[in-house]
Amino acid sequence: MSTVITFEDFNPGAVMGESVEVFDEKLAQRWQKIFGDQPADGANGAAEGASLAVVMMMRAYLKVVAPRPPGNVHARQRFSLESTPRQGEAIRTVIACVEKAFKRERRYVELQARGTGEEGRPIFTGRMTLIWAA
Repeated sequence: MSTVITFEDFNPGAVMGESVEVFDEKLAQRWQKIFGDQPADGANGAAEGASLAVVMMMRAYLKVVAPRPPGNVHARQRFSLESTPRQGEAIRTVIACVEKAFKRERRYVELQARGTGEEGRPIFTGRMTLIWAA
């Protein structure tokens, strides 16, 4: 097991890594098990695609920024959807450190997640502010 990522490991402006995930039928079915499989529930439409884009962003964060120390706090999140992912499309999510600061005796880290589809088509941009434990 690797050493946990500490506050000192974050470098503003640096890419931390990337993850690629396909918006496939299996992922859609898992989502539909929770939220429903009818168009009125958002299935097979823009609501499903938008929701799964958020899922893809969070999965990329969990994969790239690891291992994390216990005790982190997800303090804030912003999400901008430029386009919904298409079924069968591979979404590439790049995680980068935007900023880190020590405020009120706490370590704050701001990360950006940028998701793109086929041929670099913009899908989403997310920002996460975390209070880092170590």
